[in-house]
Amino acid sequence: MDAQGPEKARPYLELAQATFQCAVDADNVLGEVFNFKAIPNGVFIDEEGIIRYIRLGGFDIRKPEFARLAQLWAQGASPEELVDAPPSDRDLSIKHPEALVSFRRGLELYRRGETEGALVEWRQGMALEPDNYVIRKQIWAVEHPERFYDGDIDTDWQRVQRELGQ
Repeated sequence: MDAQGPEKARPYLELAQATFQCAVDADNVLGEVFNFKAIPNGVFIDEEGIIRYIRLGGFDIRKPEFARLAQLWAQGASPEELVDAPPSDRDLSIKHPEALVSFRRGLELYRRGETEGALVEWRQGMALEPDNYVIRKQIWAVEHPERFYDGDIDTDWQRVQRELGQ
């Protein structure tokens, strides 16, 4: 999920030399469909469109347990072979759908170039659902693009921001 669009994610995919399909959901459609408020997520979907594995929040392909799952899936593993996947450690479902409404309004404003109005809407969404990291990360990425788009994503900075309640 990145409101700034797929062009912002492309350098990271190229650097990782990704050989599998990746989607950048600039509209947060998947967040609404799967009812999640945190990223990164991992979803394995078979050729018939059936979800065979889903991990909401904390999916990090750089971690051996997730890399192994992706490798197994790419080699044709059955859903049963993926059952030992690490479970999500927290409830990441959206409790306040009104927060999504604020997010969507902010997204529309952002795309029209009305960044300040977008930030106001996104902050209203955050007030409704303070642990919505999809919204929070869009605010951070707009206000601090150097923490997201100039090389490595600054996860240490994000951790400090969360600890400060930002």
